[in-house]
Amino acid sequence: MSPTSSICGPSRTTGLSTTSRVGAAVLGGYAFAWGVVAAITSLLFAVGLEFHDAEFLGAIAGLLAYLVVFLWAIAARRLVVVWVVLLGGGALMTAAGSAVQSLLV
Repeated sequence: MSPTSSICGPSRTTGLSTTSRVGAAVLGGYAFAWGVVAAITSLLFAVGLEFHDAEFLGAIAGLLAYLVVFLWAIAARRLVVVWVVLLGGGALMTAAGSAVQSLLV
């Protein structure tokens, strides 16, 4: 380690990468969890479960999904993959939940 490396602060790219990773974990995780709740609630209601029971199970699954994807987003090597999986997966599951709901109404 060179003597100047301990004097210089962290680079700008490291701070931006950390901020993006935390944003992915919090905001992307929320979008993914929202999709899980929407998809599971609508699918469980479609198969005949009472709405409030389906909503409760969907919320529990969403909470567990948020925890898992939050930790994965922090630990993953490639930040681009994290953003694509969380936002893309959340959007797809939300669309699936909306499609199932539109078939029921």
